[in-house]
Amino acid sequence: MPSADAEAALDALGRVLEDARVQRRTMTYLQAADAIRLPPPRRIHRLTRLLERLAREDAAAGRPLRSALVTSRIRDGLPAPGFFELAVRIGAIPAERPAADAHRELLEQLFSADDAD
Repeated sequence: MPSADAEAALDALGRVLEDARVQRRTMTYLQAADAIRLPPPRRIHRLTRLLERLAREDAAAGRPLRSALVTSRIRDGLPAPGFFELAVRIGAIPAERPAADAHRELLEQLFSADDAD
C-alpha cells in the first residue's frame, strides 16, 4: 500500500473506530476492512498493520487502545493473539493479565472516555 493510501486508510480507520467507540460496540476484522474499503488482496493483513500503528500511537499518547474494538469472529469476541502481544510490548497491558480480562478493561476505558468529559 503506497504511503498516501496508507495514511488515508489510517485516517478512515480512526474515524470508523471512533464511531464504534461512541456507539459502544466492537467489530470484526472483516467489518473494519469493509468499513474502510480496503481492497484485496491481503486486506486483513494490511488492516492489522494499520491497527498496530494506531495502537502504538494511542499508547504513546496515553490513550486507550482503539484497536481493541476490532475482534476476531472465531475468538469469542477477542482480538487476535498478535493484538495482545503488541499491547504487552508497548506497555498497554501487563503480561500476566488474562487476555479476556485485559480486553474487557481496555473496552471499559474506551467506552468510559466520554464519561470523564
